[in-house]
Amino acid sequence: MQNASPLLLTLFLAGTALFLSLREKETVAPKPAPAPKEEVVAKISEPEPEPQPEPPALSQASEPKITKPLATAWPHESSDIPSDPKAVYGTLENGFRYMILPNSEPPNRLSMRLHVAAGSLMEEEDQRGLAHFLEHMVFNGTKNFQDANALIREMQTRGIGFGAHVNAYTSFDETVYMLDLPNTKPDNMDLSFRVIRDFGDGALLSDDEIDAERGVILAEKASRDSVDFRMMQKQFSALLPGSLISKRFPIGAEEVISKAQRQRFVDFYQKFYIPRLMTFVVVGDVDVAEIEKRIKDSFGSMINPEQAQVMPNPETIETPKGIQPHVFTDSELSTTEVSLSLLRPYQRKPDTKQSRAQRFPIEIAHSILSRRFERLSKQENSPISEGSVSKFTLFNQLELGSFSLTAAEERWQDAVPVLEQEFRRALQHGFMESELAEAKANLLNAYQEAVESRSTRKSESLATAIAGSVNDAVVFSTPENDLELAKEILNQINAQQVHQEFVKFWNSEGYHLVLSTKSAPNEAADTLAALFQDSKTKEVTPPAQRVAEPFGYTEFGQAGEIEQSLELIDLNVTQIKLANNVFINLKKTDFEKNRIHVSARIGSGQLSQPSKTPMLDNLASALFNGGGLGKHDVDQLTEILAGRNVSATLSIQEDAFLLSGSTTPKDQLLQLQLMIAFLTDPAYRPEALWQFQKDIPTLFQKLKHTPGGPMNELQAWLHGDDFRYSLATQEQLSNYSIDQVKKWLSPELKSGYLELSIVGDFDKAALTQDLLSTFGALPKRSAKAPAANLSKRQVKFPKPPSTKTFSYESKIPQAIATAIWKTKGLRGNTSEFRRLNILAAIYDDRLREQIREKLGASYSPNAGASGSEALTDHGYLLGQSAGKPSDMPLLLETMEAIATELAENGATQDELDRALAPALSSLEKSLRDNSYWLTTVLSQSQADPSKIDLARSRQEDYRSIQLSEINELAKQYFPSTNLHKITIQPKEQ
Repeated sequence: MQNASPLLLTLFLAGTALFLSLREKETVAPKPAPAPKEEVVAKISEPEPEPQPEPPALSQASEPKITKPLATAWPHESSDIPSDPKAVYGTLENGFRYMILPNSEPPNRLSMRLHVAAGSLMEEEDQRGLAHFLEHMVFNGTKNFQDANALIREMQTRGIGFGAHVNAYTSFDETVYMLDLPNTKPDNMDLSFRVIRDFGDGALLSDDEIDAERGVILAEKASRDSVDFRMMQKQFSALLPGSLISKRFPIGAEEVISKAQRQRFVDFYQKFYIPRLMTFVVVGDVDVAEIEKRIKDSFGSMINPEQAQVMPNPETIETPKGIQPHVFTDSELSTTEVSLSLLRPYQRKPDTKQSRAQRFPIEIAHSILSRRFERLSKQENSPISEGSVSKFTLFNQLELGSFSLTAAEERWQDAVPVLEQEFRRALQHGFMESELAEAKANLLNAYQEAVESRSTRKSESLATAIAGSVNDAVVFSTPENDLELAKEILNQINAQQVHQEFVKFWNSEGYHLVLSTKSAPNEAADTLAALFQDSKTKEVTPPAQRVAEPFGYTEFGQAGEIEQSLELIDLNVTQIKLANNVFINLKKTDFEKNRIHVSARIGSGQLSQPSKTPMLDNLASALFNGGGLGKHDVDQLTEILAGRNVSATLSIQEDAFLLSGSTTPKDQLLQLQLMIAFLTDPAYRPEALWQFQKDIPTLFQKLKHTPGGPMNELQAWLHGDDFRYSLATQEQLSNYSIDQVKKWLSPELKSGYLELSIVGDFDKAALTQDLLSTFGALPKRSAKAPAANLSKRQVKFPKPPSTKTFSYESKIPQAIATAIWKTKGLRGNTSEFRRLNILAAIYDDRLREQIREKLGASYSPNAGASGSEALTDHGYLLGQSAGKPSDMPLLLETMEAIATELAENGATQDELDRALAPALSSLEKSLRDNSYWLTTVLSQSQADPSKIDLARSRQEDYRSIQLSEINELAKQYFPSTNLHKITIQPKEQ
């Protein structure tokens, strides 16, 4: 978390980000520092109730003011696209639908999703926010689990962690409950089906629990508030005047959340939480007949109200005549966006071969145009820093098309002609065959990869995807069928057809031209429209033909030789040393079919960063990754590698440079060649520097007006204000040069210690030959990992106790209370750190009970342990709660009191058991996770052989944790004399 993201697009116009921003998902707030690799802390995200009365009777339900029926048939029943034959579908007599998909990855695990076809669009005016509120309330006492805290504890004991394994989200048109079981033992299955059934019609909705939860909902609303969210609301209101969508954001209205009476909750629950609006998805290592019986037994007795519940009427959309300009301003915006958008009613068609064929050309056209904007953004003095073109639907009601540009350095006046002319260029001249070939190759490759990886798809991902597509009525077909259909469609698509479909889609009487910026003159709307109209007078020429070159890096000299090889049979790991001192770690796995992960750990990373150059590492990674190769710039590489599964990205870690990528057996040689090309011939082109410099104002604007700025200041303070963990000034960052970066990186990349780790689905003999012809052909390198000067590994941790406030400039009242206790850290201290993880999990659970449940002062208080593997004796325990600025003293006081209680009286055996069970479940799951083996075990395992021993002992070590050890650590670290109390809050206006 050393650096905030440099770009945050306006959500309304960023199609890929929109959906995620429009559903209120129950999740755990991120910590202000990266979690260590060993961290497995379970999180709790749902509240504890008291015993309550019976749930409301369904006979009280009344008819909602909606008229369009909801389809209940499965989409494949009216499609010429067959469903996956492994999927079992059913509909109970009450209309409750279910889908069961046997899937063995991970083994002995199960994922459940209950989809309710109801969200915030179904709310009445005085129910705004109650769809999401209800999502909370089903965790606050039900018919079978009146003591929800007892349920939470029972789940934890069985390895089911709330937040980690139990979660939910609410959108405009759906609510989805998610439950992932760590095993399929009968008692876990019994519990889970009772829980899911109670979500459906067993919520108690007591007045006391509703009142207790109001503060939590308001705290969540505050935590989600942002300038970008407010801007999105403004844009919805302006572009969709009178639309229900603009008035029904799922998080709701504060006055309703604060005052809504129980009956309004009951009304919504009875109208929409009914079996004919529910779809239950079960994916996992299960017996279908057993699951089907459990579904019938659990949900067959649910009843519907007498009147059928239906979906809202489609919205009426007013299309502007000509260009309708809109200007939105806010001084805290981090980017300036210009967009051209069209909105029209959406008419959903059945998911058939024909409807899919109709979608491909416009999707290809938009991907080509996005690539054009990518090229334009890299030109010297370009007025844009990025751009995209998209088409998507909003909740099966509206269709949105958008050309969206981010203006560099607020140069929106210069960006408008770029937008208009590229729009018109596509309308008049269409697309080149070379562009079409690139887009087709990438599309086809994605479908081919889906086929290759089918056997190792993860149950939780499948279940979430299936549940998320319920309202879209998409056929769950096999990857093989999808591929064959895609081939058939793509073979028939030519550039002329893509052009025709683009013209057809964008044919409209008028468009919305939208500017979002920090400030603009009063006449900005007129200027915006005038610039667009003036640009239309300029001639546009056809796009230039492009010819892809062959990849220029295939020969590196004489193949290397293996000097030493060691088999670690118990871990199925091979460790190799080549004659040129390249060290290689291999682990063949079947966790991800047809996928290979590669990571080269090189040199010493930030430990060797030149003195007094804060954030030079940011520029270094941007130049390296954006500069391409000597023979190919980034754009040429994108064309050359279209349809191939290769990548190479440099990240700069505390103690190493990491060159990483992902590939397939078919492309593994090309992957290795690409990595060698980046090691031996990186270009550091000026266009990468221009791109970085264009983003600097955006970065600093975001740091100034969001908690990200003070979070970075906090990290610097925790590292003794060492320059490697500090922010540069805007001027300093702008003045860094390519030569400074090359001088730092080149020696390390050329000859520094290199340890390459490869994990995945490979043929060992073939991979070894490819390694010898690539990495083996490198010149001789350093044979030992760099022994950095001890002073480079030492930073000065602030001396406790202390109280400190960091601030930022914002009108949004978001504040964060953080409590930090110094520990020994992670380096050379893994065994203790594992115990600190468990202590943090216990502390986290107490924070939830006290701050969320009893006080209602924070939506997601959380705790964790953080430590550095590069620095000496640098680590800490952390508690964190976001809330209102006025609540900061209370939150800090509460976090301190809970820690003091643990220090003085210790945890209980029950708390230890409930913390350990989900942790052990996560550890077991990680054994079938390639990333765990790549980053935690194999990475630098030859430079530091203890990595192997730690992996061998991990499960046993966690199981051996004793209560006395946890309480001793609490006593050692949690006293108030070891505490830093930190407040992050907006400055007083």
